[in-house]
Amino acid sequence: MKFIIFGIFIVYCITTVFGAVKLTDSAKSYTLENEYAVVVIDKTSGYLTSLKLKGNNQEFLNRSYIDANGGKVYFKPQSNKVIKNTPDHVEVSFIDKNGSGGFALDWEVRYTMLSDTKGLYYSLTHKHPSNYGATSYGESRLVIRLKSDVFDYLQVSDEVHEIMPSAADQDKCVVLGPKEACRLPSGKVLHKYDYSVDILKHQVHGFSSSKSGLGCWYVSPSYEWKVGGAYNRDLACHQGGTDSLHIMYTSGTHYGSGDTSPAAGENWNKVYGPFLIYLNKAANPQAAWNDAKSVAATESAKWPYAFVSQPEYVHQRGTVTGTLAIDDPLTNSHLPLQDAVVVLVQPESASEPIPKKQWRHYSFWTHSLSGNTVNFTIKNVIPGTYQLRAWSKGVVGEFIYDKLVTVTAGGSTNVGNVTFKEKRAGPIAFEIGIPDRTAKEFKHGDHFNQWGLYYQFPKEFPNSVNYEVGKSDYSKDWNYAHVSIPGKGGKYEPIPWNIKFNLNQIPKDTAVLRVSIAASSFSALSVSLNGGKSSPEINDLVDDAAIRRDGISGIYRELEFKLNANEFKTSQNVITLNCRKVGGYNENYQFDGILYDHIRLEVPGGSVSNNSAISINTNINNNNNNNNNNNGINFGGSTDTINSNNNSFGNMNNNNNYNNNFGNINNNNNNNNFNFGNMNNNNNNNNFNFGNMNNNNNNNNFNFGNMNNNNNNNSFNFGNMNNNNNNNNFGNMNNNNNFNFGNNNGNVMNKATSENIQMNTNNNNNNNNNNNGNGMCAQMYAQCGGRNFNGPTKCCSGTCVVTNEWYSSCV
Repeated sequence: MKFIIFGIFIVYCITTVFGAVKLTDSAKSYTLENEYAVVVIDKTSGYLTSLKLKGNNQEFLNRSYIDANGGKVYFKPQSNKVIKNTPDHVEVSFIDKNGSGGFALDWEVRYTMLSDTKGLYYSLTHKHPSNYGATSYGESRLVIRLKSDVFDYLQVSDEVHEIMPSAADQDKCVVLGPKEACRLPSGKVLHKYDYSVDILKHQVHGFSSSKSGLGCWYVSPSYEWKVGGAYNRDLACHQGGTDSLHIMYTSGTHYGSGDTSPAAGENWNKVYGPFLIYLNKAANPQAAWNDAKSVAATESAKWPYAFVSQPEYVHQRGTVTGTLAIDDPLTNSHLPLQDAVVVLVQPESASEPIPKKQWRHYSFWTHSLSGNTVNFTIKNVIPGTYQLRAWSKGVVGEFIYDKLVTVTAGGSTNVGNVTFKEKRAGPIAFEIGIPDRTAKEFKHGDHFNQWGLYYQFPKEFPNSVNYEVGKSDYSKDWNYAHVSIPGKGGKYEPIPWNIKFNLNQIPKDTAVLRVSIAASSFSALSVSLNGGKSSPEINDLVDDAAIRRDGISGIYRELEFKLNANEFKTSQNVITLNCRKVGGYNENYQFDGILYDHIRLEVPGGSVSNNSAISINTNINNNNNNNNNNNGINFGGSTDTINSNNNSFGNMNNNNNYNNNFGNINNNNNNNNFNFGNMNNNNNNNNFNFGNMNNNNNNNNFNFGNMNNNNNNNSFNFGNMNNNNNNNNFGNMNNNNNFNFGNNNGNVMNKATSENIQMNTNNNNNNNNNNNGNGMCAQMYAQCGGRNFNGPTKCCSGTCVVTNEWYSSCV
């Protein structure tokens, strides 16, 4: 008797916690219902006709539909059936056979509700049997048109979210160019592409209510099925009158991804999804968004879903592991990786396009990897053979592993150490931007998803871009897009951009201008040096629509332009970028152009420091050595004179050195020293010293515990005493004319620079002396003076660090 009562109690608890899912099968519709949600699906169309939270009478939907090619082809099922109907799992299917919707293709749409599903799962399967003819489509999608008077808050990422205008205001919206944009009475411009998403890290997008806190979200734990996969960017949400359009593109070509095009006789199928249509209610839109993100994490842990019963869906997966490194080919040292990505795609072939356009197969990836070497794991990979590719912020290029990777069901494939080499023809003379496959670091790049930025170029750059390396700041002086400008007769005309730079030495061989393209549209590119003959034009840049659709990345390309050494000068040089239109919709088309990712000039002949290969030498009394024991460590030497690029330990009486020293004494006229425990150093620049004493006339020092230092600039010193004429010091005593923090008995603290913190006491007579103007100071992260580069020698912010004879930068 006690056992029976206990058993009844257990069943009751399970029912209370999980509830039961119920199917109501009527003549015209299916109703799926659990304790969280109630969903109605029309039997004729296969479309959702009602979405509600259980116990809440607010209807979410105006209507929904499933279509392809922008509404030109609609899903039209000929049959429907119940796949499963249990207290834990209800699933219904709708099938559209060959030709009914206009495609030589079978469609199957499945809706699934589990007992604990806070909404509904959706999946689409496309099948093309071998007896079907050729067919092609650019996009397929599920569109849920929510009530815009309720769902007025759009959010596609942590950064992109806003309350949307009313239907009445949208009725007054004036159409602009491109036609998807319009201007509201308030002056704000609506452009649906401003709410696009990058698939690489994306999982959630949707709408919520600023009034009730209701939310409707697409939550996808995997986009392995997405055309272009990790490379893709696609439209997600926008608004249209009384509808808030909540869209999931199972296939989409808005930013250059490929059409799905099975050939006649090709046997092909693919499952898109399942993904969750998640319904929630929270205190406000931000809380609703945070809740949806937490659900995304929960759903990701469930992937691949155990409940899926389609025979085309693969449950048994494998794992790929390895270690990634990318080397500098000139030094064989590992380059630091930031936010690196490793992907598994299909090798390019006559039948397989570039990964961005691949549609036949699934792709897999991992991201957010950082370090000099990084271990990576790609989970839940469908068995098959793949090509491994990788890229990283801060490193130029996309890298392809020279062996194919085979994945087996239930297996783990360890590819071991995967080490790539960055392409580099010589030491760097200059670089513009940050290699990250986007143009985000340039002017307007931090708010790129804004209509009409391309129209501002002629006003903001009336004389085009004339970028002076070492003086210009690419976040202000380099536009995010190289576009055409209005010309005669309403036509748009190309305008060259110039890069000006000084060299103190002619390259010893052919130099390379390496240009990374983040996106392009109907454009060709050539370059010239000092007004000479232009290089051969590269005119096969693919249109990815990123400019006209307010994107910041599209189809990545790395271009290489060779420049003859004898065309350089030992004074100012000018490289000209010639970008011109080669296509477009009409002669007045204004959206052609290029988004540059990064530009770098590589020049043979300079020396390069290498911190990876370490040798120990015990030289003593070495004089007049340049690049002596370069990349090595000198141990126990003394009386070394005019040594360059040495990493020394325990040296004494060294003069005129570019050393990385430990425990040196009486060093004079040294540059670029990373010293510990030095004493009596004079006239040193760019030192990172610890425990030094009696240093004079030093610039750009990061010193700790120094005493009696005079005439130092741009120092970030801690615990120094009796320093005069120093800037940007912390914890110093008896300092004059400094920008200091926490100093005593100093004279006048500057309180308005980004490096300073207030709360100093008894400081007087300090000025904002940051060496601006007259070409003598470089902006933060710009290039400063190098031994063969005749540019500014001081940084307005940060420290000028010499990397090699050609290149130095503010860090």
